[in-house]
Amino acid sequence: MNKLKIFIGCVMVLGCMGCDNTNTDEYMGDFLDGLPNPDKIENFDLPDDYGVDRLETFYIDINGNGAPDIIKRGHFFTGTAHSYNFYEIYLDTGEQIADLKTHQGADCVLVAYKFDFNPFVVRVASRSVGDDYSQPTKAKVETLEISGNKLKTVSSKNRGAVCDVRYLL
Repeated sequence: MNKLKIFIGCVMVLGCMGCDNTNTDEYMGDFLDGLPNPDKIENFDLPDDYGVDRLETFYIDINGNGAPDIIKRGHFFTGTAHSYNFYEIYLDTGEQIADLKTHQGADCVLVAYKFDFNPFVVRVASRSVGDDYSQPTKAKVETLEISGNKLKTVSSKNRGAVCDVRYLL
């Protein structure tokens, strides 16, 4: 099993395979989280077939003080369809202001993040599992901004039922 191919497949996630795709609102394309090309990439061998297999580091001034802050995007391989990505965000002082994690199954993504810059905001779309991952449930989209060296919710909107929340970002 080629773990790099699995990682690329999880990042690109080509669609909501178990969803009722007759709903044209479902996500059917490649998903980009808004981060630029990474400044540093680390790939790891997984002797136990689970764990962090890739870690990317981005040096970006997110709080406007002229110093590069750090965003780390990692992929945690579980050996199942429920692998996930995580994001750690640190200010240039070394203080961690966020630890975010996606939630995805073989059929749909239940939590996804999109980063925007100038000004820096993180949008998160999320929904509950329901009876299973492929059952659409009501979702919400929140916008997070830096406030007092933390990411805080500045807006939240409830949305209709979807299978894959990436459509909302």
